[in-house]
Amino acid sequence: MYDATEKARRDRQWAINATRTEGKIEGEIKGKIELIRILEGLLGQGPSDESQLKSRTLEELQKIGAELQAQLRSRMV
Repeated sequence: MYDATEKARRDRQWAINATRTEGKIEGEIKGKIELIRILEGLLGQGPSDESQLKSRTLEELQKIGAELQAQLRSRMV
């Protein structure tokens, strides 16, 4: 009886943690997309297609953001 209760508790905790992680990643993706749009605006570039941005991984979005930041920095020098 105790083992079943403990397993159920661990399963619930695992589900809660997985949901938090998913939410955190989704929030990071939304933040990166917003940053990319702001940087594109500052650079005078047309905004990227939102559906294309949403289909990218977090790592890809980070790379795009870093490239846009580098472009903006090079214009400021």
